[in-house]
Amino acid sequence: MPNHRTITRSLFPLTLLLVAASYFLYSSEVMADMFGWFKRYDVHLSPEVKGRILKDGEPVADIEVYRELMYAKHYTEKTVTDSDGHFSFPEKNIRSREPGKLLGVEHITQSITADYGPKTYLLWRTTTTSRTPEKVIEEKLSHMECDLANPEKMHHFTIAEHPDFTHNIRGICRWPDS
Repeated sequence: MPNHRTITRSLFPLTLLLVAASYFLYSSEVMADMFGWFKRYDVHLSPEVKGRILKDGEPVADIEVYRELMYAKHYTEKTVTDSDGHFSFPEKNIRSREPGKLLGVEHITQSITADYGPKTYLLWRTTTTSRTPEKVIEEKLSHMECDLANPEKMHHFTIAEHPDFTHNIRGICRWPDS
């Protein structure tokens, strides 16, 4: 018959295993809550967009304009220019679990294109890591002047919130300071 010391020795590893397992389960719940794996976050995909499409300086009506936003999923919207070549898109925000994931998506890609005849023109494309509004992107997207005769150009606009860095924006649109 086993004595008390033998029973204690054989139960010690089992007890240690149970304590470690309960600690792991408890700490996993705390860690999940702490890192927000189950929480939804507000993510700003794009500010309001207002622009105008021209061809050799003249407004172009009835052009289909597309906005594609990518952040874990693709969000696509379409509008058509009015008689003065104007187009717009509303601000776009979502709720997402991505920011809380250990290996979640870290950047948002914004792309605006226009179809004219057989050609698709890139009006705007940039990528940002900010899930909150950024001043220079809001400013540039609020008054886009896009002439189909312009060649694509890479613009480098200083990030107001981080002046040592720039947003790199490709497209045919121009702004007075670019």
